[in-house]
Amino acid sequence: MSAVTSSSSRSSFSPRDAALLGVLALLWGNSFLLIKIAVADIAPVWIVGGRLTIGGALLTGIVLARGQRFSTDRRLLLALFFVGTAGAGLPWLGQAWAQQYLDSGLSAVLNAATPVATLVLAVAIGQERLTREKVIGLSVAVVGTLIVIGGEVRAGGPVLALVTATLATVGYGTGAVVTKAAISGKQGPFANAASQLVLAAVLLNGMGLVMEGLPPAPWSIDPVAAGALGALGLLGTGTAFVIFFVLIERVGATNASMVTYLVPIVGLVSGALARGERFGPSVFVGAAVLICGVWIAQRTREPSPTPVPSEPAAVG
Repeated sequence: MSAVTSSSSRSSFSPRDAALLGVLALLWGNSFLLIKIAVADIAPVWIVGGRLTIGGALLTGIVLARGQRFSTDRRLLLALFFVGTAGAGLPWLGQAWAQQYLDSGLSAVLNAATPVATLVLAVAIGQERLTREKVIGLSVAVVGTLIVIGGEVRAGGPVLALVTATLATVGYGTGAVVTKAAISGKQGPFANAASQLVLAAVLLNGMGLVMEGLPPAPWSIDPVAAGALGALGLLGTGTAFVIFFVLIERVGATNASMVTYLVPIVGLVSGALARGERFGPSVFVGAAVLICGVWIAQRTREPSPTPVPSEPAAVG
């Protein structure tokens, strides 16, 4: 959403920083499980509209409690609306739709390709320089993604859902590069995050009215699904953003982005424990190759301010 840098950020983790990173990985890694539970009884568009509304309300409250102001600049608001919708709302909608047919752990693995999509787009528009290490890392990551998708297709997996879940990462990448180009530094990170979520909520809830009619009455929703949606908005969206920004301020954006490597692991474990999800070797091999490729591609990045995408790193 917005670049966040701090002269006091450290290059190493204290026990508290490591704990925050672990909590963040748990929140984002379990978001895929929460989506899978919610989508059993709630339309995907209302899942996304709900999480945007709940997360946006929480962050708006934090901004107001801190005495900060929201920008009224029209160009900035337009950029925030674009990033909130193209970089969060619509990719989340694609993910939620795909998870009607995909297991939560598989979705978490596919979403780990987000840094790859971000880097490709950043290179394409000149925000990043293409180096040998990045070419190698991107190539390895693409191979890992193809191993996962290919193995699932051979096993009879739903091709359209697999493609949709993977293409959602392009939306996250778009949000990241537009953030760096048009939003970073224009207002505080919490205000940027809150603005994007609220603006995207307006669009997605409007889409929900057009696509599904009036939202379901709260008492008509399965309590487990409703609880999953509430947790997704409050914990997996709003609270996770707060922790991510705190981590950036404490240890820097590069160290905070290490959550990228933990999220798919948490997603696989939580899906297996909570839903008994089981995968063939292609998912685990592909995930390992993908994460390795992301690490290679990211480790030589220039020490420039890192943008915080609308759902940073890899979130469902």
